[in-house]
Amino acid sequence: MTLKLDAARRTVTGRHVNQLRHQGLVPGVVYGHKVEPVAVEVPAKELARMMHMVGKSHLLQLKVAGERRQRPVLIKELQLNPRNSAAVHVDFFQVNLEEKLTVQVQVMLTGESPAVKLNVGELLHVVHILEVSCLPDAIPGEIMVDISGLREVDDAVRLSDITLPEGVELATAIDPGEILVKIAQARVAAEEPAAEATTPAEAGEVATPE
Repeated sequence: MTLKLDAARRTVTGRHVNQLRHQGLVPGVVYGHKVEPVAVEVPAKELARMMHMVGKSHLLQLKVAGERRQRPVLIKELQLNPRNSAAVHVDFFQVNLEEKLTVQVQVMLTGESPAVKLNVGELLHVVHILEVSCLPDAIPGEIMVDISGLREVDDAVRLSDITLPEGVELATAIDPGEILVKIAQARVAAEEPAAEATTPAEAGEVATPE
């Protein structure tokens, strides 16, 4: 899936960039290896849509107005307003399509575990991110892990059980036995001990003489 994002060269800088944000634009910069940095501005709504669809690990084609060729980029950093989560600045990293990159890809679960369905145990998603190496146009949107075979407590899916997409390999040496997701013993709420019967004296009552 090829995703394109329109941009324009940015002339507004410094404190004046707030004007862009009020106009529905996000200030940003494009940089990369042997790439002259270029200040840009992109539509906030389109940027938010891209992030919702594919996150930061998907290759985008940035079409800068006035340039003949599109720039293959990754969203390297996205700064958000802590009050409303609106994008306030974006860094695009322009890649070389012939050079491998190291990127972080989200681990997603698919299927339904019989152990969870039957309340045999609880599902523990241990690893949420894997670091992989591949060419820019081979970056997977996510790595899917099937949990439909997890039936008993201690059943697990390990790194050696998954198949990475063609052209994708782990970026670092990781133990093939590392657990990505497993079934753990269901936690049972501790029962409170039953209150023991108390004698009048224990209850603080004063015995009356006969």
